[in-house]
Amino acid sequence: MLAIVGRLSAYVPLSSLASRSTACLDAQHFDSTVAHYSFAAFDGGAQPSRVGGRTIRSAKLVVSQPCVLFPKLNPRIPRIWNITSLPSEMALASTEFVVLRPVGVDTSALWAALRQPDVLAELRQLVGGMTGSRQRIQPTQLLRVWVRDVRRLTPGHAAAIANLGALCNERRIESARLASCRDALLPLLMSGIDGLPAGR
Repeated sequence: MLAIVGRLSAYVPLSSLASRSTACLDAQHFDSTVAHYSFAAFDGGAQPSRVGGRTIRSAKLVVSQPCVLFPKLNPRIPRIWNITSLPSEMALASTEFVVLRPVGVDTSALWAALRQPDVLAELRQLVGGMTGSRQRIQPTQLLRVWVRDVRRLTPGHAAAIANLGALCNERRIESARLASCRDALLPLLMSGIDGLPAGR
């Protein structure tokens, strides 16, 4: 995906390709179970954490449609999250993310435009004078950054990028499901307990 977008020569401000969503929800309005998009969840496999709504004490951003999450904190670490589809649970994101809704393009194309090395280098320069936890980019700065104009992708390339992004997300979901099954079965196997369901 990155290579295809990297061949584009035209640039536009990010604001031409995405709008920022600031919809927020207080903790008392969370469902009993939520899908939480956090830095820890991204680092742990890029799948939202399913947690009890009452375990979260602070307000969160609402993720109501496919989007791209961009980290405000320490943009030198590329925690750019391509959300191609939503989970069945209420979806919430840490306020340390900027929620970017694509305008006229697929989320995967928007993700690939942001993930380009030259864009990441520019973002690092914007916070270069800050240190440690103070390395924070403002949403207005982010939306002014110039990225490749993915609207110029051929229909074939645009479809290929969208399909690849969706496939990557499906594979991560499947990997998480298999890991959960492994973690549930392994203690039983190690303890030598009989009676595991046959044919599974």
